[in-house]
Amino acid sequence: MAPEKNLLQQLIASLGAVPDGGMRSNLLVEKVRELTPSRAAELLQAIVLGASRDKGDYCLLLDALNVPLLAARLGNPFMSEVYTAAQDGGFDELVSILSRPEASRCAEQEPEPQDELPSGVRISRAKQLRGPQLVRMFADTDPRVIRAVLQNPSLTEADVLKLCSRRPALAAVQREIMNSRKWIARYSVKKALIFNPYTPTELGLKLVHFLMLQDLRLVADSLDLHPAIRELARQKVRDSEPA
Repeated sequence: MAPEKNLLQQLIASLGAVPDGGMRSNLLVEKVRELTPSRAAELLQAIVLGASRDKGDYCLLLDALNVPLLAARLGNPFMSEVYTAAQDGGFDELVSILSRPEASRCAEQEPEPQDELPSGVRISRAKQLRGPQLVRMFADTDPRVIRAVLQNPSLTEADVLKLCSRRPALAAVQREIMNSRKWIARYSVKKALIFNPYTPTELGLKLVHFLMLQDLRLVADSLDLHPAIRELARQKVRDSEPA
């Protein structure tokens, strides 16, 4: 049974009124909490499919789908039941996202010298610096500092693409970019994130649904990326081909 349209519309209206990505994710968690595992699976699958059809409102919902947060707040037993319901329902797209495989590569980054400054000082600097000094803040290992960098009005798209493409990259930093409503709306940012093997695989599996066909083919052929991401890209390429 498909989720009721009014539930999806309520979610779109509620999340659309919230500017912060983290708050949107928390709001989605509370909505899922009200559902049975089977209904939750139906809702999440509808979100994934809606986003894959380039429906902007559903893309907002997919951006808010944070699997680690769902597991932390709702508990692994509940999410295991959602996963089972997704498998039973043949919701392959949702299953791939809920499986939460590790990223192709994981960074173990030593703190940068600037990390030795108090976090409040670094956050303040991240909001005010410009040019090369701001770019140097990309190396900070505190996601709160990166969040402040992304809010800096002097930051350019070219700067954000450099941040997305850093290797090695910390998962928490990549999540901050994904949660930035301003920057994740840019196709180039989505593309830079998914082609970075240090981006968490669960994020890559969401980003696949936003890619153009030519980029799907590149993802499918990229040996740098997680097999689950490549397989989903291959599936979407097959689905786009004439019967």
